[in-house]
Amino acid sequence: MADPVIVVGGGLGGLSAAIHLAHAGRRVILLEKNERLGGKCNLREWKGFQFDTGPSLLTMPFVIDELFAKVGKRREDYLEFTRVTPACRYFFANGRTFDAPGSLESFRDAVAQDFPTDVDGFDRFMKYCRDLWEVSGPLFLFNRLEPSLALQIRPKHALAGLAAMRPWTLRQAVEHYFNAPELRQLFSRYATYNGSDPWRTPATFNVISYVEMAFGSWHIQGGIYQLVQALAKLAGELGVELRTNAPVDTVLFNDGRANGVRLADGETLAASRVVINADGVGALTGNLFREHPNSPKWRAQWEPREASSSGGVQLLAIDGECEALACHNIFFNEDYRQEFTDLFDAPQPLRDPTIYIAAPCKIDPSQAPAGKEAWFVLVNAPDTQRSPDWPEDYDAQVRATLAGRLPWFREERVLWRESLPPTFLRDEYGAWRGAIYGPASNDRRSAFLRLGIRGPAKGLYFAGGSAHPGGGMPLVLTSGRLAAELAAR
Repeated sequence: MADPVIVVGGGLGGLSAAIHLAHAGRRVILLEKNERLGGKCNLREWKGFQFDTGPSLLTMPFVIDELFAKVGKRREDYLEFTRVTPACRYFFANGRTFDAPGSLESFRDAVAQDFPTDVDGFDRFMKYCRDLWEVSGPLFLFNRLEPSLALQIRPKHALAGLAAMRPWTLRQAVEHYFNAPELRQLFSRYATYNGSDPWRTPATFNVISYVEMAFGSWHIQGGIYQLVQALAKLAGELGVELRTNAPVDTVLFNDGRANGVRLADGETLAASRVVINADGVGALTGNLFREHPNSPKWRAQWEPREASSSGGVQLLAIDGECEALACHNIFFNEDYRQEFTDLFDAPQPLRDPTIYIAAPCKIDPSQAPAGKEAWFVLVNAPDTQRSPDWPEDYDAQVRATLAGRLPWFREERVLWRESLPPTFLRDEYGAWRGAIYGPASNDRRSAFLRLGIRGPAKGLYFAGGSAHPGGGMPLVLTSGRLAAELAAR
């Protein structure tokens, strides 16, 4: 019997790779170092409160539908999706609020009502973003980056896309189309979807706002972690061997080709191929590939890269129901530019952070006991190399800031809390420098500088948020499919 394909890491990318490989007829062993599968997409529970500790919003649900369909299954038999409306409630520092609907048409209506002088700018901005999507979305996001891809672009999309790809930053494009400072701040936040600075990241990333509106914002009933459980079930049905509490110490090579792994307990497993779903940049700059002679060269190549932002999370079990909140909420600060200075230029815990609160219990009663709420509270943070210290009182400062913006909230409403500082991402999930999205996209060549699916050694492949096509559940699942397509050859 041929040696199996080994998948290192049981996050969404690893599970996706394992499923596609098993469907292609390969024997697959998936090794996860932690007690539970999921990677950053994980779960905490306390006395009937349930907290997703990673992604909190699903976009492009068709990617998951296609994954199940590819192996002859119906997603509906495993997962239930619910559209989130409003997609997000925005609280601005000047006291204004804005409910962002989850579709293009309804979003336009909301802009017409709240920012009537910016309706024309919104229409032109969405056309610009749609042009970006048509030239870069389906083709480049869902395929490996190869020169031949350019030949597949339809001429009409190429012309529109080239016109849209001006040498702007994301923020410059937003300022070109919008006058209202609230809308400028709102659309600038999409740079944080890949942990980057809107004043530096390429304008092409404006396509993210189009994707969210065009395909909607969704919740998975029972919590986002249901996706991990559904994929694990599917993988098991296809014959994947899933092993948790199985940390890999090093990948083994023979004549430069990956041919197995050695676990932390000394066990050695032979492999025909190895798919790395651990943080790819962390693997290249750490010890996972230390037995390959080119490991020092790989480390030197990737260590100088700028890391994307990290995050500081608080999980709060709340006594009572806050009518002011929606399912997803953002409390913007007054000086958004300063936030990114603190993140990238003079790294430090943010002095006045934008605060994000996910409260899926608003639309999913399974997430909290009746009359109570489970809040996932997130603030941006520098990576752990540039800002290694997380002040002990910082979480309390964030809650105090929140109380100033949300009068209903008081410290005595907190029944239980857990802090997940940036070092948690680094230590628990091996995230390179605690960065959520791998290298930052603060460069005009960012899309082409991302870690590829094909690894630097034969028989080695990458899947996950630090590899092409990027972070976020749909793209991570796509990376797993792309890795499997190569590894199954």
